[in-house]
Amino acid sequence: MRQEGKVAEDYTGATFVQLFSANTNLAKLCLAGSEWEACDLSNVSFRDADLSNAYFHGGRLQDCDFRHAELGGATFERLKLVRCNFTGAKGLRALELMDVDMDRVIGLDEIEEADEEEDEAKADGQTASSPLASEGEEEAPLAYAQNFRPFDSPGQLFQQGLRRLENIPLWVLDVYELSPPLPSQNPTPLSPEGLLRDLAKAKLTHQKPAVTEAGLQRANAALAQNSADVACAIVYLHHVGAAFSCSETVLRSLQNAFEETIELDDLTGAVDPRLVHALKLAKAETALLNSLDELRVRLSAAQLFTALLQAGLSPEGPLWKEAVAKDETAASLGEMASGGDMDFLEEAFHIFAGLPEEIQLQRLAYLAASNQRVEGLLNKRP
Repeated sequence: MRQEGKVAEDYTGATFVQLFSANTNLAKLCLAGSEWEACDLSNVSFRDADLSNAYFHGGRLQDCDFRHAELGGATFERLKLVRCNFTGAKGLRALELMDVDMDRVIGLDEIEEADEEEDEAKADGQTASSPLASEGEEEAPLAYAQNFRPFDSPGQLFQQGLRRLENIPLWVLDVYELSPPLPSQNPTPLSPEGLLRDLAKAKLTHQKPAVTEAGLQRANAALAQNSADVACAIVYLHHVGAAFSCSETVLRSLQNAFEETIELDDLTGAVDPRLVHALKLAKAETALLNSLDELRVRLSAAQLFTALLQAGLSPEGPLWKEAVAKDETAASLGEMASGGDMDFLEEAFHIFAGLPEEIQLQRLAYLAASNQRVEGLLNKRP
């Protein structure tokens, strides 16, 4: 049925609770940000699936196939793995295993090797010194070597950054697929944006969303009037299963808003994932796929800059360049972001570092969620 196009292949952010499944083929599906609570899965194929930022908690996975799956930012917590195969899986260094009982598991040696390399690097660093220490930067090379984690997924960096904020902002509900903590305030469902955030909160708390006639009327009015939050209205109507159609005027306004965002001369400029989702629902896939290179560039820059700042490395001192040059992942992110132009990268880093910390995190999170959705479109292409 999947080959005939009758079954959806994008289950981004889906939640599965106490699911029992055997001999199921989930290969090549987009399951990014999905949650698996106390599930018992046997002989399930996740081969080549996108499980980035997925969360498996409790339960048992037996004879499951994770070969060549994307696992960057995923978490396996308090579950048992029996005869599962992770050969060729991507993102293993960013896979978090917490209290996992493993029996005859294949393909997770890379994690152990990475841990050993990290331990060796730390041991070497204890006796090393750097000539680049300066009065303007308090961090010693050893400090940044221990704390600099560019290999962490954007979702992990986002979660780490949120812990530094005094209050969790409402906009985290816009990136529910990154599994953020609940905001300090409740959303007010008086606009399409508020309605959509209220749905996201219900999803994160595993509650049934409250769908009202008044809410449907507000969303349909925003769609009919092509108001500023029409993208939120479209996504809301989709999530609650309400029928809708996009006029040429609405589609054109969505495309124009997206083009303005993409053409903005800002290396870490945010791209609203709700706008991306609305364009996807409106079947404007070509515009989204054409923007993929730009999205990758911006996400690489935001990921690198966030990792640097979280390690205490600012653009004011010289150590950040040394850190980027010495780390393979950081160097790759820097190359992707700037094409090797360090002056351009430094200028962009100064701009990013000058933003409030919350805005930095919002840019990273929005770019990660938008990139995830567009990459999902690419994965669905034959």
